[in-house]
Amino acid sequence: VQRQIIKNMKFKTGKGQYDYFQIFIELGIKLLKIKGVLGYIVPDSLLALSNRSKIRKYIFDTTNIKEIYHSGPKFEDPVVSNIILILEKESNIEERENNWIKVKIVNRPQKRILQKSLKSWDYKFLIHLDEEDISIIIHLTENFPKLRKLMVKDGFKFLLSRGVELTKTGEIIYCKDCKKYFPIPKKEFLCPDCKTHLEKRYTEKIIFDLIPKKKKECFKLFINSIQRYQIRDYKYIEVNKNGINYKDSEIYEDRIIIRQLSQNNLICATYDNNLSFTSQSFYNLKICQSPIIEFNNIYLLGLLNSLLLSYYFIQLFGSYKKLFPRILIEKIKDLPIKVPENVKEKEIASKIIERVKILLEFDDREDNKFNQIQKEIDDLVFILYKVSDSQKKHILDYMNR
Repeated sequence: VQRQIIKNMKFKTGKGQYDYFQIFIELGIKLLKIKGVLGYIVPDSLLALSNRSKIRKYIFDTTNIKEIYHSGPKFEDPVVSNIILILEKESNIEERENNWIKVKIVNRPQKRILQKSLKSWDYKFLIHLDEEDISIIIHLTENFPKLRKLMVKDGFKFLLSRGVELTKTGEIIYCKDCKKYFPIPKKEFLCPDCKTHLEKRYTEKIIFDLIPKKKKECFKLFINSIQRYQIRDYKYIEVNKNGINYKDSEIYEDRIIIRQLSQNNLICATYDNNLSFTSQSFYNLKICQSPIIEFNNIYLLGLLNSLLLSYYFIQLFGSYKKLFPRILIEKIKDLPIKVPENVKEKEIASKIIERVKILLEFDDREDNKFNQIQKEIDDLVFILYKVSDSQKKHILDYMNR
């Protein structure tokens, strides 16, 4: 009922996925006179979450952001961390863009951010960045294409997809009316297609440790867990269940596998040449076509697992949080990717490829030699991305805290 009322009132921020606090902010701004001021305590997800982009843009276009105070969890048993947001209604574009935002974060020195700088951050309120962070992010975003741009560039062809859509348990259930299988529903036991009640007795396993002898032809390898440069555990998945969204088998061969969760605060990716399915908790990325021999899956894996791209990922998508953000497919598309172009860059890319191949064959990930080779890859990536010595030191200091 509430959402229908909001739809009828035609709020600019009440479209797609939104929270009610967005509507209150928009309504509050509309009720203000020019130069009028309001303050809200709202979840800190407003700062950088992708599905809060509409309200951030609305705030940017209608107000001087006077102050953002990141208070963290303040209430008893808080579910979310909070910010205090102070806004002044302003219709003059020049006034808004030249406004200085006062930023206060608990246990950190107060600082100021020029409001128009939010434009270069795609209107994310990245209040945790210092001047060096900002210069590095601007350098990477302005000088190197995002993966999403390469994906539509002539001469290149990529595939990027989640794996098989399953629940965490990997169990499926059969609808006797539709004669289809579906992942176990999270809430009501209703068929997603025909809405009839599903019976628990029709629950089955689809993931197995060993292949049942009578069904050998119906099973394929299934990646159960990975680490950086390593597949830790294979299982087997039954691939003939009508209704299950297996995706095109082309994405499961000769590709990079990226885990949604980080490893030691770093992007966690590996490579598999085999035909091996994954669940939706992993992303499968492959270069199907490239005009440059050195720009291949092994080289791209080296970039993804580099310290530089993990730093970029944390700073741009982790926002105010110190924890590494969950890797989502849209964020992978936003990573800056260096394509080697001249002879020198191709030589560096070849060196990265050589070292990545060594790491893929390593048995002991804790070995000092493993860490040394990873450091060599990181140094080569810094060179390719033209990161200065002072910027490199800043990144290393941040990532080693």
